[in-house]
Amino acid sequence: MPYRGFIQEAAGPAQRQLSLGLCALVLLSVLVVVPRAAMPLPQLPHISGMYGAATAMIDLATFWLLISAPRPHRSHIVIAAAYLFASLMAILHVLTFPGAVFADGPVLGSPHAVSWLFIGWRAGFAMLIAWAALVEPPDAQASPTRPSSFPLVVAVLAVLALAISSQLTDAASVTIVQGRSLFSHVTVVGSYVSAAAASMAILVIWVRGLFRRSIFTWLVFVLVAESAGVWLSTFSGQRYSLAWYMTRLEGLVANTVLLALLAMHFRSVQKRLTDAFLALERRTDELQAQVHKREAAETQLARAQKLDVVGRLGASLAHDLNNILQVLTGRLAIIQRRAGPAVESDVQVMRRSVRKAEALTRQLTLLSGRRRNQPQAIQAGVVLGEMEEVLHSLVGRRCKLKVSAEEGLPTVALDPLELEIAVTNLVTNACDASSGVDGAIHVRAFSASAADGGPALAIEVVDEGEGIKPEILEKVFEPFFTTKTRGNGTGLGLAQVHGFVTASGGTVNVRSEVGRGTAVTMVFPTTAAVGGARQTAVPTPRAVEGRVLLLVEDNPDVRESSVQLLSAEGLAVRAVDSADQALTLLEGGFAPDYLVSDIVMPGRMDGAELVRRVRDRFPAIKAVLVTGYSDVAERARDEGYPVLRKPYDLTSLMAALS
Repeated sequence: MPYRGFIQEAAGPAQRQLSLGLCALVLLSVLVVVPRAAMPLPQLPHISGMYGAATAMIDLATFWLLISAPRPHRSHIVIAAAYLFASLMAILHVLTFPGAVFADGPVLGSPHAVSWLFIGWRAGFAMLIAWAALVEPPDAQASPTRPSSFPLVVAVLAVLALAISSQLTDAASVTIVQGRSLFSHVTVVGSYVSAAAASMAILVIWVRGLFRRSIFTWLVFVLVAESAGVWLSTFSGQRYSLAWYMTRLEGLVANTVLLALLAMHFRSVQKRLTDAFLALERRTDELQAQVHKREAAETQLARAQKLDVVGRLGASLAHDLNNILQVLTGRLAIIQRRAGPAVESDVQVMRRSVRKAEALTRQLTLLSGRRRNQPQAIQAGVVLGEMEEVLHSLVGRRCKLKVSAEEGLPTVALDPLELEIAVTNLVTNACDASSGVDGAIHVRAFSASAADGGPALAIEVVDEGEGIKPEILEKVFEPFFTTKTRGNGTGLGLAQVHGFVTASGGTVNVRSEVGRGTAVTMVFPTTAAVGGARQTAVPTPRAVEGRVLLLVEDNPDVRESSVQLLSAEGLAVRAVDSADQALTLLEGGFAPDYLVSDIVMPGRMDGAELVRRVRDRFPAIKAVLVTGYSDVAERARDEGYPVLRKPYDLTSLMAALS
């Protein structure tokens, strides 16, 4: 709810009842004192000085609180002007009252001026309150009038006018009779006029319905107390009577009540502001957290989008490179058949290079995030031995590398290329974390126990680097998380390790101590080798000799080398360059024993769709899909179709055809 100012605050039933109760109490006290109003008491003129000084301080404090309120409007300013006027008049009252400060007379002016100023003080305050009630809209929801400094100017000018006029008259305010200060006719009439002014202000407040506002509720009490006090004091007929002293006491109480009300109001405002500030601060913190979270999400999304683009490019390059490697693989087989043992060593070197190139294309497909393991039974010691030269060239002179494997390690079913990538990632991270050329890295394979207690193979990479802080140890496998400097890491290395090990049915553990180094251990259950190692009987040339094979391949170099290689095995090969041509041949009566088709081809139909139609319409034909890289290959494999990854050799193709 917006803040509309102190003037608009509604007075609750309890406030109104309390105000009316205090008014009744004041009037009741007046009735009680009336019979004894003229009772003379000791003449203490300094009491008037104390009363004036206290009233001035209270009224100035009230004025300051009122004028300091946020967005005050005209009626608010008029009430503030009334208290400014009252505080200045209280000061004049102290300065002009005989004996208030100096024992032998007033500080300034005629000793008769004090009654004139007292009458003006009381009447002027009541008239200013009536003015405020007249300019305040009865409807709290109405737009308030605009504030102006005019009421403050009027209050100051009124004080000056009363101060000057009090010195222009020499009418006696009191007469001394038998040592008692009796009020003159001028004082009595003026006091009644000021009481009437207070009554008029109360009437205006009541008629305009402002008694329901908190400040006007308590102003009614102030006016009742002052008008009753002025009347009672005048009724007593003299200074230093019981009524005279009681009037000053009631005035102090009345003014203090309004000051206390304002103090409580501003304390409430301060509390609301504090609560609003704390709520805003909390909301700001939440908003900043959301902004940081959104920025992090946007950064990760942008990185993922970039990675997706790079992944698509990598997959496309992998497809084209694997087709080239397939041509090389086929031609190497043809050269080996033609030249015999004389070129065997050269062919083996070239085949190793082809395998390394294939591993590079596999790393390109890692970026696409859609690669699937192709496990086969392997000996970890043999695989690590083949990798040792590559790993040494990877770390160079930066780190000291040692590769070892226990004797008699069990066979496990793993994707050898994925294993090579995982070990390469771990060694790269270990070397980056090691301190200078003295950093030592140990890659070892040993027997271990799986999570279920069964036998397992463990491959561990240990470094003596800077270690990983405990607070980030749990995040190391998160994609894109990296502690390397910008441009030196993608945050995908350990994510690939975790994905590969998990997909292979194993677990990966990280042990690290800051300043001492890190050990990453991949544990693979050996039971996976039983189901993962495919024991397939490769058909002999006699088994396929004379059989008919339909080859569907759009790449002319791959198609030509494949035809030569398959024909050398005794197969009768018919080659076409599209799935549509192959389906036309089959529907025309051509009945091959085997169908080997690439997946990605131009035209309306790809190889996977061709094989589906062949299975439905020609179930006797054995079909195999081959691909350099394709998302469709994974779906086709899920459907039960045999899929070979390029580059493949003749042995792998014959095994798939079986």
